[in-house]
Amino acid sequence: MITNKQGLSFRGLMPADIALLEKWYSMTDCFGYATGFKNFAEIRQRLIAPSRGHILISMIDTEDGKTIGFVYGEIKAAESKKVLWIYTLIIEPAHQNRGYGTQAVNILLQWARAKYGPLTCVVSVSEKNPRGLAFWEKTGFVRSLGLEGSLSQIGSSGVAILQKNLG
Repeated sequence: MITNKQGLSFRGLMPADIALLEKWYSMTDCFGYATGFKNFAEIRQRLIAPSRGHILISMIDTEDGKTIGFVYGEIKAAESKKVLWIYTLIIEPAHQNRGYGTQAVNILLQWARAKYGPLTCVVSVSEKNPRGLAFWEKTGFVRSLGLEGSLSQIGSSGVAILQKNLG
C-alpha cells in the first residue's frame, strides 16, 4: 500500500472492491466514458484473475478507509519500448474535483517508471468527453495524431489518443 500526505492511499484490488466496481460500471450516466460503456460482466474475469502486466489499483480515503476510485491499466511491449495503457480511471462522484485523479495518475506513472524504466503512457478518450480530455491534458498528456490516424484507418473514429513519455 502506498499512502500520500493528501489523505489518499493506493492498494491492489481486493475482493470486496468488485461489488463497488460493478456499481460504478452500472452508473453509465456518470462513468460511461471512463468505462467505455462496457457491461461489467465483460471485464469481471480480467479483474478477478488479471493477466501478467495488468495493473489494478484501488484508491482509498485514509480518513474513513473507503474505496473512492479505481485505475485499470496494462503494460505492453511495443517494439523495443514498453507502453502503459490506462484503460479506466474512476473517481466516485462525491470525491471528484479534489485532485485525487491527478494524484493517482502521477503516482501510477512514478511507480511504472521506477519498475519498468522509460516508457510511454497512453490513454484513449471519447471526443464526446470534454472533461476527460481536459483532465488528461492537465496531467501532461498530449494528443497523438499519428495513433489517432492509425485508428481511423481501421474504422475507429471519435476517439482521441493521448500520450505522455516517461523517459
